[in-house]
Amino acid sequence: MPAPVDHEARRRHIADIAADLIAQGGMENATIRSVAAAAGYSTAIVTHYFAHKRELLFWTYRAAAHSTQRRFDAAQAADPDDLFAALQAFLPDTPEGVRAWRVYFAFWSATISDPEMAAEQQWWQANALSIIGAVAIRQHGAIAQPDHVARMLLTTVQGIATQAALDQAHWSAQRQHRLLELQVAAILRHANEP
Repeated sequence: MPAPVDHEARRRHIADIAADLIAQGGMENATIRSVAAAAGYSTAIVTHYFAHKRELLFWTYRAAAHSTQRRFDAAQAADPDDLFAALQAFLPDTPEGVRAWRVYFAFWSATISDPEMAAEQQWWQANALSIIGAVAIRQHGAIAQPDHVARMLLTTVQGIATQAALDQAHWSAQRQHRLLELQVAAILRHANEP
């Protein structure tokens, strides 16, 4: 009797392969056929788990976002008031982080013409703002404009991540962390100014 298949593990494996292909060459690089070949599966197996490419892309984007969320949650579990560690969890300072950001970039371009993809991206953006704002308030108490501060912090992370994911040779983890540290300090120093 064949061993039972862990369907969720197989979906994750297929999404990981798709993420690798997207990170290497964009969404057009992750066809059902190319994902199946890279995974060592038939296209029938891939379409058993993902009816079409669009479903695979959504699952892959969500898997990348959940991976980043888990890094954030781990930083929060270690110290719920450490804003710097929480923000650092978003950076592409590991191979997994670089891959996630490249998936985000590919997905973001599709949001221009696809309202459903735009809504997905906006949900994750709102989630990031909410959790960043909550940590900032816990660490620094009352902030005059918490939404504004959260947006500035997220914009900083996204700016560093964009440069680092696309130019890894000049953006070591140490450089990313140092610039983040400087920017966070500057933003929080002015958080309660009118």
